[in-house]
Amino acid sequence: MEESTVSKSKQKREERAQNAAKKKRESLILKIVGIVIAVAVIGLAIFGIVRVIIKEANTITASGEYSSQLDDNGYIKGIKATDYVTLCDYKNIEVPLSEVTYTDEEFKDVIEQNLAAHQVLKEEGVVADGDKVNIDYVGTMDGVEFEGGNSGGNGYDLTIGSGQFIEGFESQLIGHKAGEDVTVKVTFPEDYGQADLAGKPAEFAVTIHGIYADPEYNDDFVKENYSDMGSTVAEYEQALKDEYYEGSLKDYVTNYVVDNSTVNKFPSKYLKNVESTTKFSDVQSYEYMNQMYQQYGMQSGTFEDFIGMTDEEYNADIIDRSQKFAKSDLVYQAILESEGIVLSEADSEANVKEMYGGDDYYNSSVETYGKGYTNKTAVKNKAVDIALEGATVK
Repeated sequence: MEESTVSKSKQKREERAQNAAKKKRESLILKIVGIVIAVAVIGLAIFGIVRVIIKEANTITASGEYSSQLDDNGYIKGIKATDYVTLCDYKNIEVPLSEVTYTDEEFKDVIEQNLAAHQVLKEEGVVADGDKVNIDYVGTMDGVEFEGGNSGGNGYDLTIGSGQFIEGFESQLIGHKAGEDVTVKVTFPEDYGQADLAGKPAEFAVTIHGIYADPEYNDDFVKENYSDMGSTVAEYEQALKDEYYEGSLKDYVTNYVVDNSTVNKFPSKYLKNVESTTKFSDVQSYEYMNQMYQQYGMQSGTFEDFIGMTDEEYNADIIDRSQKFAKSDLVYQAILESEGIVLSEADSEANVKEMYGGDDYYNSSVETYGKGYTNKTAVKNKAVDIALEGATVK
């Protein structure tokens, strides 16, 4: 009996000791887990702060200071471009003949486009898809005229199939004659900018004044519309080909010197400025578009909708575009440096004024962008002219 009692007493002491040890272990584990969680929370908080700091540091700030890193003559401030660029052989560029001459199809399209630009209104004929017509219209809803639905008797030029008007409007004019009055029935789309019209049916009383037709292509047409290019069809066509040759040759050489030169590094201050002005131009484009939308009672969406990219994608896009812009500027300046040419501010100003026809454009550009940005056009022009001198067409 005594041994049994002792045994039980010992067993209880051991159980109490085991329970106490278990509680200590559990308490220790809880403390360790708590510490781990606390460290993790602090780590996440620090990571979040670091991410915000990094994001802020990588965010490109829009700036309209286009000329802040340019001298007034158009050169990049405080650098020697040849330290940043390895130039291609810009004095011996071979240009493929196919790059500077029209194909037969291209030339035919140019003639047709120029004829279309001088079409005359004929008060006869039947409207077909693709025709350009002149109409007047009055729109009503439940017999009541609505705002913005009246051409005011001023005549409106509309190309059938262009999609300028509400779906179904243009197609209902097909088959009708010049001089005819037509009733057009449509339904405004559900997402139309004017809420009082969205999704509702309407009628338009349309008068077809006439159908535009190409003029006859002959010497008289050339004398009347393109006398600065010749007095006969043959002279006019040769002038077109010469104009295309010169423009295409210049474009080819301009692209060649940039594409085939290598930037070894970018001047950091200038690149940062180009990034800022590139973003500023995007913002300006968005604001202009937004104003246009508002004039027609439409919503343009946010800037993020406009760019159609995430912040990270947009930043990467700006950097890519800015490097391309900066590369071109570096290459043109490096060519002049290689030739020992330094344009004066007066030289640059005269070059830009000659190119754009006088003081008006120049003064307006200086007011908006500053002298340096306006005059860097002269740096490009001079560099391209040097490359053109050695170019050969084969």
